[in-house]
Amino acid sequence: MKNQTRMAAGLAAALLLTVPVAGAQENPEEAPNRPGFFRQLGKSLKDAGGQMVGVTPRAGSSNAAATGAIYSPLSGPGKLAGLFKADNHQLAQQGKLDWPRVGLTFTEWGASLPCWTVEARIWSNASTSTTETFRTCANAAVTEADDLGDTAELNTSALWKGRDTLMGVRVPAGKSNTGSTRSTGPTPPAQPFVVNVSRPGVSDRAVDVALRVAWVSGFIQTSDLHPGASGLLTPFKDSRMWIAGFKPDGNRDK
Repeated sequence: MKNQTRMAAGLAAALLLTVPVAGAQENPEEAPNRPGFFRQLGKSLKDAGGQMVGVTPRAGSSNAAATGAIYSPLSGPGKLAGLFKADNHQLAQQGKLDWPRVGLTFTEWGASLPCWTVEARIWSNASTSTTETFRTCANAAVTEADDLGDTAELNTSALWKGRDTLMGVRVPAGKSNTGSTRSTGPTPPAQPFVVNVSRPGVSDRAVDVALRVAWVSGFIQTSDLHPGASGLLTPFKDSRMWIAGFKPDGNRDK
């Protein structure tokens, strides 16, 4: 009987060693040689580069990013792209920079609308602002050049961390805010990216669109998506960008 027990235990151990763990390689984004926050875009690199500046990919492209452009300027001075990239981003993360500020108003929107039209009110100080309009697609690829010079796309994990980062932004204590009231500025609401919307899907899509606007402008960057030494994300306290509201006549779900 003891021999039979030993044989059964040995057989079970052998099976554990030879049978792969279910799902271990099911997600290609988690393959061993992939960068932690990126996936290579392969033959679609040219299209991905075009997406960053609003160029429509060529017909028949197999690019997963071919769901629309991340930033297509429509009118205005075109200051939004790269607006925050010249800032000291470490100070920005800590909420120690005041300007510029951007209030985002959705002028064409809807849970079923893949690309939204956005009006950005850009404040350079408390009394000076400019306005520009552009289109952003909620499923557009979020890409950048990695340390090897290759164009890479943020994977699903990074995108969710980006969403969580924006949703967690609160105006730091001691800084002025408009509470739950939203406006185009120059003062942000207490929770810049948490909107009080009851229509199904609109709130989630608004955050997806805002994340892409934040990325194009340099408001949020790769460093904001990497956990620190403790394994936790550094609290993001920059409240210089916010969702100002929705134009009532812009609803395309009617």
